[in-house]
Amino acid sequence: MPTDETSLSNLPEETQTLQAMLRALLREREQEKQRVEDLAKRADDLYIENLRLQKELARYKKWAYGPRADRLSASELAQVLLEFG
Repeated sequence: MPTDETSLSNLPEETQTLQAMLRALLREREQEKQRVEDLAKRADDLYIENLRLQKELARYKKWAYGPRADRLSASELAQVLLEFG
């Protein structure tokens, strides 16, 4: 792994080349920031969709099993579904 001193000695001396490298790095950083923001938004959207689906599932369980659905655990509900099938 190169050290900072080694990396600095490999940098070009020309100002224009250094500026071009810096612009490229700044552009790359902005792209990564945008990617992180997009992924965070996607995660938020998926979380909201998950909550909506959980709510819908609870409503269907209540519709199918009545008040008893509120008291069933996930494993008990799976067992009821197996018995029903």
